[in-house]
Amino acid sequence: MRGLIAHLLLAWPLAKRDIMARYRGSAAGVLWTLIGPLAMVAIYSAVFQGVFQARWAGAAGTSSGGAGYAMRLFAGLIVFSAVSEVATRATRLMQDNANLVKRVVFPLELLCVALVMQVAVHVGLQLLVLGLMQLAFGGGIGASAAWLLLVLPWMLVLMMAVALGLAALGCYLRDLQHLIPLIMSGLMFLSPVFYPQSAAPAPLRLLLSLNPLSAPIEGLRAAWFGEPYSWADATWPLGVALLGLGLMRALFLRLRPGFADLV
Repeated sequence: MRGLIAHLLLAWPLAKRDIMARYRGSAAGVLWTLIGPLAMVAIYSAVFQGVFQARWAGAAGTSSGGAGYAMRLFAGLIVFSAVSEVATRATRLMQDNANLVKRVVFPLELLCVALVMQVAVHVGLQLLVLGLMQLAFGGGIGASAAWLLLVLPWMLVLMMAVALGLAALGCYLRDLQHLIPLIMSGLMFLSPVFYPQSAAPAPLRLLLSLNPLSAPIEGLRAAWFGEPYSWADATWPLGVALLGLGLMRALFLRLRPGFADLV
C-alpha cells in the first residue's frame, strides 16, 4: 500500500501539470470538462427524443423521457468518454513525453497513472453535476449509490489497462493514433450509452455483452438511479478487466526497453 501511495504522489504533479496546461489561457478553464459533455447530452437528447421519440425502456414513470432520459444518457457518456479519452491520448503518450522517456531515469508507467488521474478528475466533476441533476429532477440519490464503491474502481482498472496497452503499442504502431479515434466513434453506438442493454435485439445484445464498456455503464446507472441490475453478472466482466490490467502491464514492461529508440 505504501508503494501504491508513493506512485500516486509521484504521478499527481504530472497530472496536475497537464490539467493546468490544457486549460491555460481559456476563458472557461476547467469548466470545459463539463461544457463538452453537457452539450453532447443536450444534442443527443434532442435528436433521439425529438426526432426518434426515444424513451428509456425500464425506467419508471415520467423518468423514461425528458430529464430522466438525459441523465441516463449523461451517465453512459461519463463512462464512455473517460475510456475514450484515455484510449485516444495513450497512443501518443510516450511521444508527447519524449524528454522523460529519453533523458531521465523514470518509471514510465507513471505517465499512464497520471493520464488516468487527469481523466478521473474530469469524471469526478461530471459525477458531481449528475448528482445535482438527480437531486433537482430525479428525486435524489438512494442507498444503491453504495455500489459506486465497486463501479468507480472498476472504471479506473479499465482505464489503466487501456492506457498501459495503447501507450506501449503506440510507440511501435504509429497508425494507432489515427485508428483508435475511429474505433471509439463506432464503439459508442455498440455500447449501451443511448439505450439500456436489455432493450437491444438479441444479436446486438450478444455484441454488447462482449463489450468491456457495457457492464460498467450499466453498473453506474444501476448504482446512481437505483435500477434493477444483477451484480452477480458483473463478476466476470470485472475479472476480465483485472486480468486485462495484469496482461497490459506485462506488455508495457516487455516493450518498455525500446521506447527511447522509437519516440
